[in-house]
Amino acid sequence: MIKALRIDHRLVHGQVAFTWTHFLAATRIIVIDDKAAGDDFQKMALNMAKPAGVKLNVFSVEKAVERAEKIDSLSDSVFIIFGSTKDAAGYITAHPVFKELNLGGIAKKDGSKNYGEVVYLTPEEEEDLRKIKATGCQLFMQQLPTTKRESLDL
Repeated sequence: MIKALRIDHRLVHGQVAFTWTHFLAATRIIVIDDKAAGDDFQKMALNMAKPAGVKLNVFSVEKAVERAEKIDSLSDSVFIIFGSTKDAAGYITAHPVFKELNLGGIAKKDGSKNYGEVVYLTPEEEEDLRKIKATGCQLFMQQLPTTKRESLDL
């Protein structure tokens, strides 16, 4: 069962690996990120960053879309993490079954606009999120389970 989806440019790090995974009682983290999927060193680092006893998969968007029905039917409690709005849009628009997406951390870049504490969006990222929202998926920003949840309206 998929418990939550989150975009976080840091992928699996302290907040994700421990706070969110524990809060969601997740038994599997699935990273959907084209860059990480093609980088064996990054996959090894992600595996070391996850909590003990939690399974980890790292897929490209294409591979995740191919396996979408299998991912949906896993008996594990699944936490899906995207590294970018582009990867999230690629997966969610190809498999539009999700109710909400947490924007946890999107780095500041040239031309980006601040939307929240650590959410900065370029026009291209805003467009990715509009595509996601068009599937019926609500967008919100929340750093930790204990912090305020804020809707993101584009």
